[in-house]
Amino acid sequence: MNRNSSYKTRQRSAILDFLIENKDNHVTVNSISDYLEQVGTHVGITTIYRHLDKLLEQGLVRKYTIDGTTSACYQYANTDEKCHQHFHLKCERCGKLIHLNCSHINEICEHIYDDHGFTVNLYRTVFYGICSECSESLMNTEEKQE
Repeated sequence: MNRNSSYKTRQRSAILDFLIENKDNHVTVNSISDYLEQVGTHVGITTIYRHLDKLLEQGLVRKYTIDGTTSACYQYANTDEKCHQHFHLKCERCGKLIHLNCSHINEICEHIYDDHGFTVNLYRTVFYGICSECSESLMNTEEKQE
């Protein structure tokens, strides 16, 4: 094995390790790049995209593209768990993307189909608002200003 392929394997491993460590979160290419820089593994953005594409092809990673203006998010596809169809919640303050796994989703989708003849694409449905952490932070800031 030559040095170059060893380096690529180390980079790929570092990216996959980061995704596994953050399997409950959605991460962007920039957050992966920032992490790799912090641990001393210098990887270019193009290389990160290339490795993510390979991980996507292998089914090890899921990619979420919410809209045309924000960066795509990636998440480790835990092979023990299936990604259930669900809505997403997107925090307009911090950018966090949250999976909404709720029993009421089926009721909402059934209502929309039965009463409006429309089938919802759950993988692409996003509700925008403010997450609980940001709401709490905003409330604390407002209390301090009073």
